[in-house]
Amino acid sequence: MGKTVQQMQFTMTGFTQDVGCRVFAYEGIGEDRARIKFTVRADLAMSRKYGIRLQELPLMCLGILERSMQADEAGCAAPIPTDRALSYTEEAMMQYSDECVAARGAAALKRTSLRRQPPKTAAAPAEFNPYSEIPAAPAKPYGENW
Repeated sequence: MGKTVQQMQFTMTGFTQDVGCRVFAYEGIGEDRARIKFTVRADLAMSRKYGIRLQELPLMCLGILERSMQADEAGCAAPIPTDRALSYTEEAMMQYSDECVAARGAAALKRTSLRRQPPKTAAAPAEFNPYSEIPAAPAKPYGENW
C-alpha cells in the first residue's frame, strides 16, 4: 500500500526568483525517511492580480503540495518520483482569493453581531447643579456695612 498524506511531512528549504515567479523548494520526508525534493512555482504578477500577499505564498504552496499528495494517494498513483515540480495555477489563486473575501465578510458580520448595546443607565436630571444643596446668602443692599 502507498504512503498516506499524514505520513509525508514537508519542510520548506528555500526559494529562488525565476523570471517573475517565485519558486519555493520543499523537502518531503516519507514514512521510510526517504527525502523527496519538491518545487512549487508561483507567478508574482498573478498573485498581485488576485490580492495575494507575498508572505502568504509559502503556506499556500505547501497546501498545493499536500492536495497533490492526497490526489496521488486517492488515485493510487505510481511511486512518488524523487523530484517533483508543481505550479500554483491562476485557477487556484482565484479560488483562494474568493475564499479570503468570503472569510473576511463572515468575520466582519460576526464582529458586528457580537457588539453589545451599552446598558441603559438612569439619566442625570437635566438641570443638575452640584451646588444646589447650598443655600444662597441673602442679598444686601448696596452701600450697607458688612
